[in-house]
Amino acid sequence: MIIRLEKPTLRRKDMDAVLQTMADEQIGPGDHTAAFVTLLQQTMGQSGYVVAIRDRVHALRIALMGMGIGPDCSVGVSALSPGFYRNLIESLGAEMVVFDIDPETGNLSHDTVTGYGADRLSAVILYEPYGSIPPSEPWSEMSIPIIEDITESFGSVYGEQKAGDIGTVVIAAFDESCLVSTAGGAAVMTREPEIAQQLETALEPFYRAIALPGMNAALGTVQLSHLARNLEKRRAIFNSYRYALMKTRHTLFGIQDIDFEINGFGFPVVLDSKPSTVQQFALRYEVATDFAFPETVIADALESFDQFPHAIPVATRAVRFPLYPFLTNQQITQIEKVISHLP
Repeated sequence: MIIRLEKPTLRRKDMDAVLQTMADEQIGPGDHTAAFVTLLQQTMGQSGYVVAIRDRVHALRIALMGMGIGPDCSVGVSALSPGFYRNLIESLGAEMVVFDIDPETGNLSHDTVTGYGADRLSAVILYEPYGSIPPSEPWSEMSIPIIEDITESFGSVYGEQKAGDIGTVVIAAFDESCLVSTAGGAAVMTREPEIAQQLETALEPFYRAIALPGMNAALGTVQLSHLARNLEKRRAIFNSYRYALMKTRHTLFGIQDIDFEINGFGFPVVLDSKPSTVQQFALRYEVATDFAFPETVIADALESFDQFPHAIPVATRAVRFPLYPFLTNQQITQIEKVISHLP
């Protein structure tokens, strides 16, 4: 049987929590949503403004609108950012400016942003792929607003810095494959009272239609209570894969610094061979794989090596392997063997 690439981390308690909202006839926004927000604040050490809504697209839209992004504005993003960023930014009448990644972290390159001129941008979105978070020091010195998307980096730690410590506004999605799942949902957060008021103003016309339902929030609350255990399991699997990959000529995507503690969101490998050859090899041994970055904002510019010399090899040759807490020891060993013998 083929080992699935993704699998939601659902236990009996998660199912019981959802069923209880149905029994209580509280499947819409209400007490369960408020409880999820409170626990999320505690988990992140976030005492500021937090609102839970239905999806990542609305979260980013509210974040941009709350910062006044509209016509005549420019928003800087990483070349590996999800493709929907472009549609969303341009739907507000703003311009998206795409920058290469930092080869050491996989995040938006601070040097390319400053080289372009940060003062020419209205805001920056820091997309943090596969758990990778950039050092906060250079970004904290910037005078423009930063939206930090921690959908994939939730739970990662870099020294004393946690995912979400950089952003003027922080967004996080809780989709099926995320570390914390509400089966569709997201949060928008800020520590700054003035920004909170702007976000509230931007959200008010839409909130009743896009608030996170109680049934989803109840699932998220139980998932947050399991976060430490799931992170421990994910990190252990990640490290097992990492040691297996060291036997090959291929490269692990992301930060290699000893002070960085990854969340184990996934295991992306930048290949030194054809992805199709590797994927066929893995499938032969019943391990599902996929491209790590199938839909980026540079999907139509993959020949522009002069502009994105670091991002394009990742976008075209990075493949991800199954990594989730419900993998059995036998499955983990099977995936390790595949990784250690990648052609």
